[in-house]
Formats: sequence, structure tokens, C-alpha cells
Amino acid sequence: MLLLGIVFVYACSKDNGRNYWGEISVLKNGEPWSGKIVALPSTISDAKFNISIMTYDENDIPLDELGFIKIPKKSGMYPLSFTFSQPPDDSLVGANYFHGYDDELYDIYSISEQDSTSYLEITEFNEKKGEIRGKFNVTMYRTLAGSWNGPDTLVFTDGAFHTRIDE
Repeated sequence: MLLLGIVFVYACSKDNGRNYWGEISVLKNGEPWSGKIVALPSTISDAKFNISIMTYDENDIPLDELGFIKIPKKSGMYPLSFTFSQPPDDSLVGANYFHGYDDELYDIYSISEQDSTSYLEITEFNEKKGEIRGKFNVTMYRTLAGSWNGPDTLVFTDGAFHTRIDE
């Protein structure tokens, strides 16, 4: 998990080629939270995509990322599961949250294997334009603690987004 997080944060700090587009609104532990959003093709299936929501400081240094992985390219309600972006569990849709600064990783948050309340819903999928609208609620628990004051749990509620797949 640590190696996955390090690779993920390092790759995100070098994401100059990403075309962030769209809008996101969500409450994180009851407070408004937002970032730059982009959907990216999945590396394991042409029928799936991933979503990345990144926050940056005033100097455009990456801070946090909320990511959803292995989302089917069709409308529907998808329960979120503890999963990785690789086979054999490619039928599961997952989410992770990474907290750091630039290429330093401080905390990783994951969905509990017993979670049954977290979901991502694709309310609209326009295949021609690659545009996606949806909503989500997700609860995550800290699986790597590297900061002194990070909360043990992150609860994202009333999430709504509109983005498109950056091919």
C-alpha cells in the first residue's frame, strides 16, 4: 500500500499533461472541499475510467488527491469497495485518498473492507463527448499515518461532479 501511494503521489506531481476540466462539490468531514477534476482512461479495461480530484496550494504544489478507480463507462449506482487498480478484482469500483505535499506522502485513506455505505453513482454518461455527471458518498479510514494531526476517518458527503475523460 505504501509503494502504491508513493507511486501515485509522485505521478500526480508530474501531471502537467492532465487536462483538468469540470466541477466538483462535496463536504469533507462536514466542511466544503473542492479541487481540480479529471477523468482518465483505465489502465485495465477500455470499458472503464478513473477520476482524480486534486487540491493544490497557492504555488500550485499538489496537496491531496481523492481518486475513484475502475468505474464502468455507463450510468448506474456502484458500491465502493476496497480494491486496487489491477486484476483480478477488476469488477470492483474503488476509491482512495492521498494526503501529502508535492512528492511527499503523509497519509493514505482507504475504504474499509466491511464498508457497505459508500457509493459512486454515474447519473449521466455521454459516450460521444466523454462527459460524465455523478454523485458520491464515501467514508475512508487512515491506513498510513504520517502526519501528526490527520484525522482517523474522512467522510465525504453530498458529492456531485461533472467532468470528461481526458483521452
